[in-house]
Amino acid sequence: MKQLFGLICALMVCLGPAGAWAKGDTLIVANPADAKILDPHMTTESASNTVMRNIYQSLVQFDVKGELEPVLCEKWERIDGGFKFYLKKGVKFHNGEEMTADDVVFTFKRATSPGTALKALAGYIDPNGIEKVDDYTVILKTTQPMGSAFLASMNHPWASILSKKAVETHGKEYGMNPVGTGKFKFSSWDKGDRITLERFDDYHGEKAKLKKIILRVVIEANSRTIELESGAVDAIQDLPYVDIKRIEDDKNLRVDIKPGQRLFHIGVDTTLKPYDDARVRQAMNMAINRAGIVKVVFKGYGEVATGPTSSAVLYNKTKETPAPPIDIAGAKKLLAEAGHPNGFKAQLLIADRADFVNIATVVQENLRKIGIDLEIKVYEWGSFIDVIKQPGHQPYIMNWWGGAPALDPFFFMNPPFHSTSPPISNRFFYKNPELDELLDKGVALSDGPERQEMYGKAWDILNRDLPWISLVTPVNVRGLSKNLKGITYTPSFIIYYGDAYFEE
Repeated sequence: MKQLFGLICALMVCLGPAGAWAKGDTLIVANPADAKILDPHMTTESASNTVMRNIYQSLVQFDVKGELEPVLCEKWERIDGGFKFYLKKGVKFHNGEEMTADDVVFTFKRATSPGTALKALAGYIDPNGIEKVDDYTVILKTTQPMGSAFLASMNHPWASILSKKAVETHGKEYGMNPVGTGKFKFSSWDKGDRITLERFDDYHGEKAKLKKIILRVVIEANSRTIELESGAVDAIQDLPYVDIKRIEDDKNLRVDIKPGQRLFHIGVDTTLKPYDDARVRQAMNMAINRAGIVKVVFKGYGEVATGPTSSAVLYNKTKETPAPPIDIAGAKKLLAEAGHPNGFKAQLLIADRADFVNIATVVQENLRKIGIDLEIKVYEWGSFIDVIKQPGHQPYIMNWWGGAPALDPFFFMNPPFHSTSPPISNRFFYKNPELDELLDKGVALSDGPERQEMYGKAWDILNRDLPWISLVTPVNVRGLSKNLKGITYTPSFIIYYGDAYFEE
């Protein structure tokens, strides 16, 4: 029945209301979640960022070798207190307007304004230091000296250049009507079902080979596999680990496995009882069987997390830090010292995704052994994000991937742990002046031993305080049609399809 459903879906896609299309012109991708909003200043979650990466562009980005390269600027230079960018001329937005310094100034003033979700990233720009020199030259000054992290941060969707006219025209509805400068432009959005992008023929560089990208929402993991096998989709994110061999054995398909940077963790509100007591968090940490999660949930395709970042991130201390030992007796003792000799009952919040559900089941069983009885509560993705950014939320399971295809520790530590970060990223309401000082020093330095020392000390503090309880980092696994080429991957979950094509 499921195979038949997949074939029907394929037929509907090929012959649906948009009319027939050539297989080589359209790419169909199955994603595990729908985007929440397509406004790069109003979200940090991965499902939205994946879509936005294929609509918007920034002034600079990383190339496939991990080197910064200009995109919407011709070049940049460091100046006293910041950076000067020389914009590329003749760049068109998807609405036909030419990109000028007015759009760039508008973008960064908006990014630094109250109410945006990216304070941890945009907060280092001085709102009074955003200056238009002429139509194609812009100065961005920072609130403190900035080292390697600032330009790297522009690879994140937060620094996507917006059309001033488009944002002002659509107002509060802009997130449903995005306008960028990328190879593909937004066409339509059927919430909960699909987002369609079309090739932008006035693109300022080499045009896309594809004419259309359809990003479908297929929440159930097994259904994504079936649709890939049936030909209903050409690529799927989050290929179930149990299906890897099955897809590898299909002569029409292939599996792409890449190192991951997603760190699954248990997040708590550190101001809410009983989690305001570090001993409770430490007890939970001591009860988790991380190796079991890697084996059972990810079928061995992952690594045990030993600290607040994955081993893919610069300056991590994974090798020097032993995995937390399972110590049930010690955990029970800590709970008793914290005033909970018989444990307690609580909820464990998760999104409706297979890996979240499976991890939650293991965590539930692990914590039951020390008297913590968790009721698993499942939310739709968008609702889940809304709940966990509110004060007083119950413990939840989430993955953090740093928000950008850059492995700088700034992205992995500042947004979730700096006391000035908003609840959209600091969902733990965690405040530590000592950590803030280290993070502020780290972001001001260029890469080298001194910067490594700052983040090493920050690692140790976070392992002591445990605002989140690190679990595992799985590898990234995707299933693809065998002849699909040109997709750009990073250890993050942002995927770029702008250069994709079907090999004949």
